[in-house]
Amino acid sequence: MAAVMQSYFVYMPDNRLCAAWGCTAISTGYTEIGSNSDYPPSRHPNDHHFSWSRGRILSAYQIVQISAGSGRLEFGPSRRQVAIAGGSIFLLFPGVWHRFAPDRRAGWVEHWIECRGSAFDFACDAGLLRPEQPVHASSFEIADVFASIHALAQDDCLRNQPLLSTLGLQLLALLCRPADLNSNAADRLVDRARMILMERCGQPLSVEQLADELGVSYPYFRRLFREQTGMSAKQYQMRVRLQRAIDLLVNTDKSIKEIAGLLGFHSAFHFSTQFRQLIGSSPTDFRAAKRS
Repeated sequence: MAAVMQSYFVYMPDNRLCAAWGCTAISTGYTEIGSNSDYPPSRHPNDHHFSWSRGRILSAYQIVQISAGSGRLEFGPSRRQVAIAGGSIFLLFPGVWHRFAPDRRAGWVEHWIECRGSAFDFACDAGLLRPEQPVHASSFEIADVFASIHALAQDDCLRNQPLLSTLGLQLLALLCRPADLNSNAADRLVDRARMILMERCGQPLSVEQLADELGVSYPYFRRLFREQTGMSAKQYQMRVRLQRAIDLLVNTDKSIKEIAGLLGFHSAFHFSTQFRQLIGSSPTDFRAAKRS
């Protein structure tokens, strides 16, 4: 018989190791709020406790899963209100006013982890997380991650803080994953093209051939690739080849002519010209500088 989960919460300090990979878990917890119970429980630090009348502003990101019950969330300068059902997740963003509570008759069960770091900032800057759309559907995968979070946090939160932080990153990845893969077909097409260009950087693969292999027209592919990456597929192919050339120059004794042939350049002169244009020095000078 599975053990009954007990309500708990823990707070952790900043951690330089966790910060290095873009996410530091600084608090986590689990709370069951029964029907007709006061909310929130008056047992958190001052900067995390809030009253319904005042609301609250955090300095980090918080992911809250409601696994049972129902309630409401209000957020932002307009105090927009949304209903929260069991099986939902909502995000709280740093600097954004909010307040939330379960329905008094229903209560709810809440799981949360609070994180700060560049990974979350990047997700917001890229539009993958949107403060105006804080509510998401939960999933079995997310529930499993929270189960791992609770086990580690209650075992030894400080010793396990790096692991808790990686689980925060895992939640971020799950929340940023598109729910409808068809809606993200353009992104996946370009990702597939980039992978092919990297895998076959030494083959004489033209952009027209690549578009045909991907099953799209050349004009459409050319436009889409530039929109997604900010450069043409041909430019990307050249960058991939030259990055591979740098690896060969630094880590092997292959001649300039051999490297040019391996990477699909017409000649050593063509390779050297392209290398100088992008890197700023000849392959020979680059190798000598790296080995000096």
